Amino acid sequence: MAKSLDKVLAQIEQLQRQADALRKKEIAGVVARIQEAIEHYNLTPQELFGSSGSRGRRSGGRNEAPAGRRKTGAAKYKGPEGQTWTGVGKRPRWFVEALESGRSADDFLVKAASPSRASKKLRGKPAGSTPTKEAGLAKYRSDDGRTWTGRGKRPAWFVEALAAGKSADDMLVSNFKH
Repeated sequence: MAKSLDKVLAQIEQLQRQADALRKKEIAGVVARIQEAIEHYNLTPQELFGSSGSRGRRSGGRNEAPAGRRKTGAAKYKGPEGQTWTGVGKRPRWFVEALESGRSADDFLVKAASPSRASKKLRGKPAGSTPTKEAGLAKYRSDDGRTWTGRGKRPAWFVEALAAGKSADDMLVSNFKH
């Protein structure tokens, strides 16, 4: 037999009252335990919530930016209308749309104005030293424009291409025909 909407809503209301009562009871127990610990250890509000007395946000960790601010890296890609992206995190819409329209990620790489990391590493080294490889430069490229530096875990497109009979040499950026 089907229940009426009014009966279901009444049950929901009754269950919500029960949940609220259980929550209040649990909170009372938690607060009592916290108060006991505060008294036992003679904790001050500054020790509990930090020197500013602000609640919720923690800051001051070794590798943490100040609360409310994020560390941003240098732009790795620059869009046609001046948009930038560091290459970390979700791809921005302008970048995805450009790739879908046939452009490659390499088309948007920002040319570094400062000396490269490799040349910085060479300063003070004996003549004849070879520079280390730049991280982030594409070594392999798929037919549809996806790239890989050759470092870290092989991307799925690379593994699939190898399984389909291509060799790693076939996918080298230097061998890629536009």
